[in-house]
Amino acid sequence: MSLPEAGLGSGPAGGLRLVISSGVGLPEGEARARSGTVPGARLGTDRGGLAARTASGLRKHWIFAGLVVLAAALRGVVLVAYQPALIFPDSVRYLQYAHNFTAGHWSPDALRQSGYSVAIVPVILLHALWLIPLAQHLAGLATAGLVYAVLIRSGAQGTRPWLAAVAALPVLFDPLQLVLEQYVLTDIGAAFLILTALVLLVWRRGGPRKREAAAAGLLLGVAVTFRDQDLIMIVPAVLYLLVRVRPRRALLTRLAATAGCFLIPVVGYLGWFAAAHGQWNFTTFDGAFLYGRVADFASCQGLDLPSDEKPLCPTQPPAQRDADFYTWDPQSPQWTFTPPAGKSRDAVVRDFSLRILRHQPLDYAEAVGRDLLYGFSPVRGAGPEQYSPAYLQFSTSVRPDRAAYASIAALGYPAPSIEPGPAAFLRDYGKWVYLPGPVLAAGLLLALGGLAASRGQGRGQGQGRDQDTLLFTVSTIAILLPPALFATFDWRYQLPQLSLIPVAAAFGSHAIVSRRSASIQASRPA
Repeated sequence: MSLPEAGLGSGPAGGLRLVISSGVGLPEGEARARSGTVPGARLGTDRGGLAARTASGLRKHWIFAGLVVLAAALRGVVLVAYQPALIFPDSVRYLQYAHNFTAGHWSPDALRQSGYSVAIVPVILLHALWLIPLAQHLAGLATAGLVYAVLIRSGAQGTRPWLAAVAALPVLFDPLQLVLEQYVLTDIGAAFLILTALVLLVWRRGGPRKREAAAAGLLLGVAVTFRDQDLIMIVPAVLYLLVRVRPRRALLTRLAATAGCFLIPVVGYLGWFAAAHGQWNFTTFDGAFLYGRVADFASCQGLDLPSDEKPLCPTQPPAQRDADFYTWDPQSPQWTFTPPAGKSRDAVVRDFSLRILRHQPLDYAEAVGRDLLYGFSPVRGAGPEQYSPAYLQFSTSVRPDRAAYASIAALGYPAPSIEPGPAAFLRDYGKWVYLPGPVLAAGLLLALGGLAASRGQGRGQGQGRDQDTLLFTVSTIAILLPPALFATFDWRYQLPQLSLIPVAAAFGSHAIVSRRSASIQASRPA
């Protein structure tokens, strides 16, 4: 039965009266009195409701709220200990190109992606370097919030607040996360963009709409402008849509939205780079990086090489080779040889490196596998290629790099300074508080176990959660592959483990428990 609509009419004294659903006209004041509403009461009710909801939320999520407060305080200590920011050689180029952009020189860096430099332009305009680590510390807390929220929202009904809070612990408190937030480096921003994209895809229990699919693709594309190794992340996103979205027409629109928005920043960056450097690429140094990867095991014995590539053969025994030397040192063969006329240095080096890969595929596979496994080692050592992780450890002294500090001084920024007390606290903290690799490996195995447990199930209740497990598990593996394939081991490249594996493990454990519960229920006699 339909009810008459509420409207406005004229009262006996020419004032307004309310026509309520019964059709009876009441003077305005009387209507307010009967409805219990007086001027200002609604505003007070809204405020009271907001306060009540806030108090209820804090009671439900008090564990995570308390952890966030502690993590924020810890980040405050990091900000005080290392001022205004920590600097790595890569940091110099990001700052230099950001300065170039503010001066109107819009040519991207040929060595590193310039998306991060574009992102920090506002900081350069303010000439406040400390704002970069501050923003990255906030991004770290936001990353932890995403881990927690996606498990509460999408981690199926069995995810409890305390379990979601445990999953956020690595991002909140691991020293690798904390120290990278203090550096002028791309890692924190790229990890935040990627996790946000994945969360958008799984946020709705009915699957992503076009707007979520488009936003996820755009964020993944922006991450590529920070680091080209993140190009691979479009693969798990597309795979997820293929298994998650039905019917076919909806699937096609979601795929088009994700791929199209992903290509906007990627193709845009490639075009920008081509206009400045004459080639469609992200850098002109991909051959140099690949040479550093293969130099560790390269053997030219029995390999038919062009004469111009023979000087690139390493002469040291493999056990004595330093991959960092072969990549960056001015005395490395790739920087001392003379390329033939008509060929670029990078093209010759890349051709040599690809010949080595074809000549020694098993040695290459062994090197890649060794690096992948080392990311799950109990201690954070120097890695298979003996690249020192000291710069990623809290210390009471500044990393010595006169060239880098001289370069940023030319831009008007001071070298990092240290507050001894807070730095000593952080040094001791980093020795004892970190997530060992075997725990992360166990989490990844749990996620894989969840995928195995969900095999054979139909598209029924809980199927979406199984596909969410697939997305985060495949993403974890995919994001670790490019560094192992094309670069030497560096703990920086393991950062995404801290946010992706806990989510995948939580989803996987839920799948295992659900499958076990279903089996027990089915075995009970009717």
